[in-house]
Amino acid sequence: MFSGIMLIGCEIKKDYYDTSNPILNLAYSEDYYYPDDFYYETIDSGSTYYVNTISVKPLDERDHIRIDLCTNDIDEARYWVEASISNSSVNRILVSERQTDKYFEFKSVNPLNKNDIILFRVHKNSYFIPLMDKFKIIDTIGQIPGSASQTVNVKQLIEYLWSTGVLGYPTKVYEANFQDTTLGFKYKIKSISIVYGDFNLYDIISLHENTFIINSQNGIITWDRQLLEEINGIHR
Repeated sequence: MFSGIMLIGCEIKKDYYDTSNPILNLAYSEDYYYPDDFYYETIDSGSTYYVNTISVKPLDERDHIRIDLCTNDIDEARYWVEASISNSSVNRILVSERQTDKYFEFKSVNPLNKNDIILFRVHKNSYFIPLMDKFKIIDTIGQIPGSASQTVNVKQLIEYLWSTGVLGYPTKVYEANFQDTTLGFKYKIKSISIVYGDFNLYDIISLHENTFIINSQNGIITWDRQLLEEINGIHR
């Protein structure tokens, strides 16, 4: 079965794909993102931004290193958010703040556009310690602190990092398999991403296998990403 009109004579028509392929069905689904038991957060308005080593510094003092910041002190977190606003091109106003077991969050609004909302976040270092420099190719993404090694839901932690964009743009999850091993935990996530084709070209749908290893001795989390398959999608 195919979606849309496929052929008229020998002409290939646009906007169709093979609906017998489950990967393509999920890729083009408008309401599927994650499996039912996968952790994600619903945000009513605005977008999230995790404060980092670049955002807190003026332009002329920035190094080519971008690592998310973490603290358990809400005053320090607020200071970093205020510094990030001060060093940005928009003079935002902080209107509210809240916290979870995972992060501090500060809601900010552009006074010239009330619909321009950013939720600044700072990781709690009692939950997750970021180690990944987003300007480098590095397999170590962070660490579970020793004090939380026995209490943190490791599966949920990886899903939180994935779905909130901490690891990059949160792509759809095709399959997820969490395992307890002799050395710690292994979480394999097969993800779907789309590169949309230009005129008269096909979309390219990529299936990747992401393997997260969590060392039970030191809490270090590593991430390996491998391309499994590329599939032609809609012909534009």
